[in-house]
Amino acid sequence: MDTSANLILAWPWALLLAFLPWISQRLLAYLGLKTRSAAALKLPGQPLTTPSSLSWQSWRTRLSPWYGLWLLLVLALARPEWQGQEIEFPQQSRELMLAVDVSGSMQEILDGRTRLDQVKSVVEDFVRQRSQDELGLVVFGAQAYLYVPKTRDHQLLLQQLDTLRPNMAGQGTAIGDALGVSLQALEESQGEPAILLLTDGANNAGLLSPPEALQMASAAGVRTHLVVVSLNPEASLTESVHSTGGEVFSAFSRRELAEVYQHLDELEPATVIRRFSPAIPLGPWLVLIGLLGSGWLLRDSLRRRWYV
Repeated sequence: MDTSANLILAWPWALLLAFLPWISQRLLAYLGLKTRSAAALKLPGQPLTTPSSLSWQSWRTRLSPWYGLWLLLVLALARPEWQGQEIEFPQQSRELMLAVDVSGSMQEILDGRTRLDQVKSVVEDFVRQRSQDELGLVVFGAQAYLYVPKTRDHQLLLQQLDTLRPNMAGQGTAIGDALGVSLQALEESQGEPAILLLTDGANNAGLLSPPEALQMASAAGVRTHLVVVSLNPEASLTESVHSTGGEVFSAFSRRELAEVYQHLDELEPATVIRRFSPAIPLGPWLVLIGLLGSGWLLRDSLRRRWYV
């Protein structure tokens, strides 16, 4: 996409009016010649006036100062504009932290592939649909790590997502710590923040309990959505998630997992970018130059008549 400054014509079709004087002159000359040729007396040695003999008059008309002013007016009607560099305005900015469980249980089979492989496939599709979002990645097992800080470099995020393996963060499931790391990564967010946490187990590790972490998320105004794979979530955890304004989902197949992320895409609409190119209209300046030029030509014409 070209975002450089450039000169454009908003109404380029108006340039066709540049030929109007020439067409009018040729038409009037043709009609006048046709009228005269019916009654004219041909004298010996006197050349017959033809439309081709009027070509010099046509060139004089096109090259005259008045025709130059006409062209200036036509150019003004075409609305020339100097467009500056394109500016992007995020109309609805979204910042999401994707927290993914990489504990040992994620290597269990789900629809022919490991749970983690199915999750990576679905999350990849989700990321590719949100090109303007600030996205980050947190991985957790017994410990939680900020794997990719929030970024718009989604290719980097997808490359890191592909490297995830079960047990890479230790045995255990530290849901509370994962939420805490995600909240820390979303500090000073410029857009609307949210956390999408996926796990296949109950919290059994870490220093921060899920209710404490979710209470912190609620206080910070960060919606937190919980996706549980092959498991029904605890009622107390569901209530804590709802207190943040988030939702809880269960998925027992790859299809259900894809449907969950489609629903999350609706709950957290992607960033909308509006593009605007500031334009400076040049037409009024051309009209002003034309008025000054016509005034000068009129004064010159009146001066010649006065002295004659």
